[in-house]
Amino acid sequence: MLKKITALALAAALLLSGCSADYSDIEGYDLVMKSRELYTGLYGAHLTVTDKARDLVTQELTFLYDDVDRLTYSYFGTDGDTEYREYHDGYSYSYTDSDGKWITVNEGEENYRGYNRISKMSMTDAGMIFIKPESIESSNVAQDGVNTVITHVYRAEELSEMMASQLGTNGSLTEFSVVYTLDGSGYCLSMEQKGVMTLDGKTQDIDYLLSIDSMNDIAKIEKPFTEE
Repeated sequence: MLKKITALALAAALLLSGCSADYSDIEGYDLVMKSRELYTGLYGAHLTVTDKARDLVTQELTFLYDDVDRLTYSYFGTDGDTEYREYHDGYSYSYTDSDGKWITVNEGEENYRGYNRISKMSMTDAGMIFIKPESIESSNVAQDGVNTVITHVYRAEELSEMMASQLGTNGSLTEFSVVYTLDGSGYCLSMEQKGVMTLDGKTQDIDYLLSIDSMNDIAKIEKPFTEE
């Protein structure tokens, strides 16, 4: 069974991050940091993570904060073989077990998980938009109509251990870059993490695309199952 998103063990290998020092001399850094701030301020959105190397949507999340800032969401994740789902209505947390059966934990019960704007679920927090400025080798900012495209090329060896841990392998990362597309207001529309990993003498392409849409345009999270 896939591990839960709340443990940061994502079905896809999207790297998550945080940073604090001053890296404003890196081209596009301030724009990416602003997009992270804007992302955490959303009250709702729809996300997909696509493994482009396999043409497979590995994760999908729709989230919405209610009128008291409790997080409601519906999540789907797959590794290509096993599927996993979560649903939260703000007061009860439901997930599928290894047989695909829904299990519900209510607020106040053991193992209950609840989130709000202060205690965030990982995929609604700033770290979902990756940046590790201390490892950036080169950067570029270009315009594509009203959108801004930022490309950061990384010193891959500095991220190798992190990526291997996410993928659950002992491979070494030999190339890595991140391409962000921001709209005219600075919101992140997409982030693509691309790289090459060497494992057992063979090279493996890594290409994960995070897409964010329906920002602040989610009215309700539909319950994906019926109570028995």
